[in-house]
Amino acid sequence: MSDPLIERLEGFKQYDEDRQGFLRDLVDAYSQLERELTIARSDHLDQLNSRRLWQDKAQVAEARLKDSQESTAINGFLLCLIDGDGYLFDESLIRQGAVGGGEAANRLLDNIKRHIQQHDGAVHWKIIVRIYANLEGLLKKYAYIGFTEEERALRHFVAGFTQSQPLFDFVDAGYGKERADHKIKEQLGLFLSNIQCKHVMLGVAHDNGYVPALDPYKSNPTTASRISLLRPIRTGWEFQSLPFEFVQFDSSIFRTEELPNDRPSYANLAKTASALRQPAASPVLQNHKPKLVAAAKDLVERRPIYPGPIYLNKDEERVDEQLGTVSDRAEQNLQLRIDQEGKMCNDFHLRGDCLNPRCPYVHEPSLEGEELVALALRARQTALP
Repeated sequence: MSDPLIERLEGFKQYDEDRQGFLRDLVDAYSQLERELTIARSDHLDQLNSRRLWQDKAQVAEARLKDSQESTAINGFLLCLIDGDGYLFDESLIRQGAVGGGEAANRLLDNIKRHIQQHDGAVHWKIIVRIYANLEGLLKKYAYIGFTEEERALRHFVAGFTQSQPLFDFVDAGYGKERADHKIKEQLGLFLSNIQCKHVMLGVAHDNGYVPALDPYKSNPTTASRISLLRPIRTGWEFQSLPFEFVQFDSSIFRTEELPNDRPSYANLAKTASALRQPAASPVLQNHKPKLVAAAKDLVERRPIYPGPIYLNKDEERVDEQLGTVSDRAEQNLQLRIDQEGKMCNDFHLRGDCLNPRCPYVHEPSLEGEELVALALRARQTALP
């Protein structure tokens, strides 16, 4: 075979080999693409299933959120916390007993509803009112200053207030200045963290001791807008710098003047005191009880605290014998007991017995020694009933 033919044959062989190599490469490339397509299709299906899964979860979450929002709107409430030791109800209501308590609750409810009209959805809010007070302390205070009608009717008033509205409570917090404070502060923190509590109205602005409990909420505009303060008779000066809204209720609900600190004065008190400061004339021994001036409604027959003769001056005004002096320690001990337990009963400690079965003052244990003399000295400075 000639060389040209051999060369052409070799060329054909090389061409066939190149074509076979090309076909192998093409098949390999196709196989690779097919594998990649399978993987991509699997990833796509996974993403599709994942998207559908999250869409379903989103729909469920949206439905739950809608239900929660509707439930919150329907079951939302306003909480009104009042320190009953500082916010005293009007005496005209207290004297009516249970009827006055119900009327006070209704007036309070009407005033709160009128205030919350500005809030969206407030028409659906329930209104919870909780008043905490030291009832025993209030009874003693009323008795001391001569508010006898209020003293007798207070417990009936409290019962009427609580019974008139299902979500209203007037709670006796017990004896002690900080009892009501502690309960109000704890409930404030508890309910402000409740999403269903839309607003908190506080009757505490008379006492600067509540300011530290409100400090954590004043810098958060959202929380601060959920708090309002009832205007008291006298606002504590530290409340003036707080960002909370003040609310003024009708004057027919709470007292607009503070309770007096002393017992009621009597017509002859100044005259008698003036006479006692003057040198007494030669005493005249008398065996009858001197005339005392008292309010007509409080006139009662009383036995002499000290049996025996009573000395009068030339104007027939009583002149008491000297009791002597007492040490500073005895005076401090007496004041300490008064601060811890309350005011002492003069009849019980000085006369030896007390005829009042509902006496609001402290009896046992009996005072002795210089502490008893210190009480007698104080009693002489008190207006006679």
